Parts: sequence; C-alpha cells; structure tokens
Amino acid sequence: MKRGVIKMLNDTTTKQSLGYSEELKRLRSIKPTGKVDGVTSWIKERDPIHTFEPLVWETVAGIDENPQLPTDLFSLRQGTETSGQRDLTSVEMKVEMQQIVAMNRRVRVVRIARMDHLTADKALIYFHGGAYYGGTPEDVLLALKFVAEQANCVVYNVDYALAPEQPYPAGILDGLAVVAAMVKSYRHICVGGDSAGGSIALAVSQLCKSMGICTIESHLLFYPTVIQGSDLNGSLWDDHSIDVVPEQRDALHRSYQLFEQLDTIMSGYYVADQPVDLTAPLLSPLLADPAIFKNVTLLVGEYDPFRLQDEVFVQQAGQANGDAHYFRYGGISHAFLNFTGNVPAVEDALAMGAKLI
Repeated sequence: MKRGVIKMLNDTTTKQSLGYSEELKRLRSIKPTGKVDGVTSWIKERDPIHTFEPLVWETVAGIDENPQLPTDLFSLRQGTETSGQRDLTSVEMKVEMQQIVAMNRRVRVVRIARMDHLTADKALIYFHGGAYYGGTPEDVLLALKFVAEQANCVVYNVDYALAPEQPYPAGILDGLAVVAAMVKSYRHICVGGDSAGGSIALAVSQLCKSMGICTIESHLLFYPTVIQGSDLNGSLWDDHSIDVVPEQRDALHRSYQLFEQLDTIMSGYYVADQPVDLTAPLLSPLLADPAIFKNVTLLVGEYDPFRLQDEVFVQQAGQANGDAHYFRYGGISHAFLNFTGNVPAVEDALAMGAKLI
C-alpha cells in the first residue's frame, strides 16, 4: 500500500502517451470558453470526456480503499522525487547555477534563458513544488527550460529553504531576497510556482507589495495550494461535485482521501509547531486581498484535489483585477509537471502559461 500511495503523490512515468502529437494538436485548437467576471477560461476536456488520462490513471487506479499516507518525513520526501521527464526545447539554452545574496540571505537559484534572450528585461522567479518539505529546483528544470524557450524572459528557479528544518517563513524570505536582488536588473518581475511553490510565490508577491520592493507584474501558477487548514468536509474538498465516469468515481474519491491527509500533514511540517494563525494571508493566499494578484494565470487538472480551492482563488483575482486566466485540463490530476514531455496536456499547459507571463 505504501508504495502505491507514494506513486500517487509522485505522479511520474517514463512512458509517453499514445498519439502524443495528435492530442497536442487537438488541445492547441481549443479556444477560450469565454470571459466571466474578469476570468478568461480554457476548459480543455479529454476525449472521451470526464475520464482519466491513461498514464495518470495508472497512478490512481492502484490506491487502496481508505488509503493511509505515511507521516514520516523520509517516506513523504520519497513521494516528491521525480524521473522520466523529456526536454521539449529546440533552441540553444543557457542553464547555470548562481548564488543570490540579498537581505542577509544566501539563496541558490538555477538561471535559465535562451541564448538569444540573455538580455531580456523580464524575469520569472519560480518556486518548485513538494508540499513545503520536499522537492528540488531540478524537479522542474525541464519544464522551466521550455517556459524560458517559449517566453521572452529569464527564469530563476529558486532552491528555497524546506520545512521542517527551516519552517515558515524561511522559504518565503528566500524568495523575497531573490526578487529584491532582481529588481535592479529587470524592468518586469513575475513570480510563479507549482503546488506548495505556488503558495510561496503568492506570499512573496504580497510582501513585495507591502514592503515597497516592487509590484509583481504577473503570476504563473500550476495547481497551487492556496489555503492551509481548510475544512476537509467543506465545499473545497467535495469530490462528488467533480464529473467523472462511474467506473472511475471510487478511484477519484480515494485520491481525494489521500490528499486530505497530505493537506494536514504538510501544513504541520510547514509551520513546525509554531503558534501561527493558518488563516494569515501569507499562509493562505485565498484569504489575502485578491487585488494584489495581478495578471494571474492558473493551470490545474480536472481531477486535482486542489482544483476547487484554485477555482475560488482565480475567480477572486479575476473579479478584483479583470485580468485572470484559467486553464483546466481534462483527465489530469496533481503534480502534472512531472509528466513533462510524456503527456501532451502538460506541454500545452507550459506553452499557454509562457505566453501569458
């Protein structure tokens, strides 16, 4: 059971979807469904509709009934390890490790840029996922190489402090230091991240605004966690509101059960017994002033257990600023960047996100 649980959290494969090129072409042809309350939406359903993508299904179908997520840090960190991704770039790229020193902090970053865009005036400061306690910049390196190729920007992939050894707000402060160092060199600063990294990006954005460092121009968010300590029996976790074919309903429910446990565990490790209020906007960006989050692009899978909270977040940002973009990919679950180069929806998501930085 434990290996199946870890596989679900990891969402990784060395195989590539059948009919990759044809499916990518179909996804690219799908137009926006419209703009409502400041949110332009692309709902990119699978064919057949409301079914898991086969490679994603392999990670979900084997979850046992009433799954139990291991709580020890070693096993949990195993669940953030990735492999099998493919490089999607076709032009010469420059990838280098740098040390950023600012605000009395030293932070490692991986700088990624096209060789012909080395002097771009826009920077994307990006934070990898991993439930606050795991993950590395290398996990998303190939995904971010493709983003840097597709967008006229330089990407800084941040190796921020991980909990519980360095709990909240250490990772946020690392990100803030990187942004503070970059404002001298770039006219436009964007932040982005996946999963827990998306939450850290949104916290950095808030601090940049309140401290007068800069205004974040845009936010690129892949399935972010936007609230800590939410009601696991409430509307944000209601998998019965998600359309799925009957024969896959039970597996979807089991994946939600798994992530409900993860939600509690990762929040515990993130704050590490500090007496902090989980509803604070830096911890729960869903409860922040949405006017801070300009030009939000949020991309999430149809079957991601964080989908419902993400939809509320992007709706709030759209209503506040009128410039949000929402992409939902049929048949896809959490951590889909781990499928870079293997599932066509991921390539489409990266390309669409890059265009909107």
